[in-house]
Amino acid sequence: MSTRGTARSAGPSYQSVIAEDPTPPPASLRVEQFDWPGDTRVDRRRYTSREFAALEAEHLWPKVWQMACRLEHLPEVGSFVTYEVADVGLIVVRTGADTIKAFHNSCLHRGTTLAEGEGRVGVFRCPFHAWSWNLDGTLRTIPAEWDFGHVDPASMALPEAAVALWGGFVFVNPDPQAEPFEHYSAPLAEHFAEHPLDDRYLFAHAGRIIEANWKATLEAFLETYHVAATHPHTVRFANDNESQTDTLGPNLTRMLEATGVPISALIGKVSDREIAEKAQRVLPRRYQQPVPDDVRARTFLAERMREGLSELWAVDLSGLSEAELLDTDQYHLFPNFFPWLGVYLPIAYRFRPWGDDPQRSLMEIMVLHPKPTDGRPYETASFQLLQADESWSTARGLEQLGMVFDQDTDNLVRVQRGLRFGRRDEVTLGDYLEIRIRHYHHRLDRQLGLS
Repeated sequence: MSTRGTARSAGPSYQSVIAEDPTPPPASLRVEQFDWPGDTRVDRRRYTSREFAALEAEHLWPKVWQMACRLEHLPEVGSFVTYEVADVGLIVVRTGADTIKAFHNSCLHRGTTLAEGEGRVGVFRCPFHAWSWNLDGTLRTIPAEWDFGHVDPASMALPEAAVALWGGFVFVNPDPQAEPFEHYSAPLAEHFAEHPLDDRYLFAHAGRIIEANWKATLEAFLETYHVAATHPHTVRFANDNESQTDTLGPNLTRMLEATGVPISALIGKVSDREIAEKAQRVLPRRYQQPVPDDVRARTFLAERMREGLSELWAVDLSGLSEAELLDTDQYHLFPNFFPWLGVYLPIAYRFRPWGDDPQRSLMEIMVLHPKPTDGRPYETASFQLLQADESWSTARGLEQLGMVFDQDTDNLVRVQRGLRFGRRDEVTLGDYLEIRIRHYHHRLDRQLGLS
């Protein structure tokens, strides 16, 4: 049996931290599951070559489950959004009160796209020659039908992709042989059973073009190894090398990082009072309080979060544990979707190639606030696209978090350039701290037939 990946930092483990919390965490956060995937070879050229991007276009995107939109993007019958990645283009549409369908966005006459962006329609009408289809995908009209006697209308329904709903998200899979989403994503539903993302709404939604391959961009969010170097303002209250990494299933991994515990190098060198003073600044000033000398940082911070966020969001967070209120509890569903479980950072990510350029990608951030329980109105945020030279902080709803994301994504331009400049064929990965990247590429190899 391999011992690879069994070494651990000398600091307190995530499980030992949450075991001291006054409020017991949910059972899902007490799970530890680590499986060594094998010493997968990660060739640097898979981030730079058009040949590898072509493999993904053929064997990845047309054959896996991927998040297309939120249900709130489809509020009424006829509401639609288009979803595109590589050579996959779909129209995701509400066809009934409880029915969502996804059609390939291509006219069956001469291939013109039937829809662009998002909106609401009664029929899908080709702008070129006016062929049209009903919302359920059945053929509606053929202009000059007398010239198409050889066409059987019953065989001209728009081809469909599989659709699944989870957590208020709509997932699609273009593969006619797609395995059920519940099986593909397991144990995602089990872990989020007490934290339904259906009860959230889209408070902010922004995307930024990144001058780096989509995998290099995604991998920056698969590990905490970068925290000390990339996010120096967090070193006194966000742990790094003691984070817990879990490989929960073939398509699902997780990272658990404690807040209120400093980085490994500062453990024992900063007091809980210093930690609490620094960390509570994420809240509006009116919720910050003087920190006693004998405080336990996590207990103090959890109380501030319970009080502040309950009032800000008009929800009752009194029953949540310290872990749910404070910690990074980020999941990754292969290939490109990242939901977060707790409330400290109520976000989700999605990553895609930008067009057919392997050197560019689109990263999206969704901020998902709990729906207010006091009847106050809330509004679904519209999508804001940022160019490569724009700061995340300029996006609506990301004014404070944007600085942290800039620190992450500003590195990636240098990552991509360095991958092109390199003369060593492979990148070098840690055995535990970067196990999610190893697991990811192992899974990608199987998908592309490279195992």
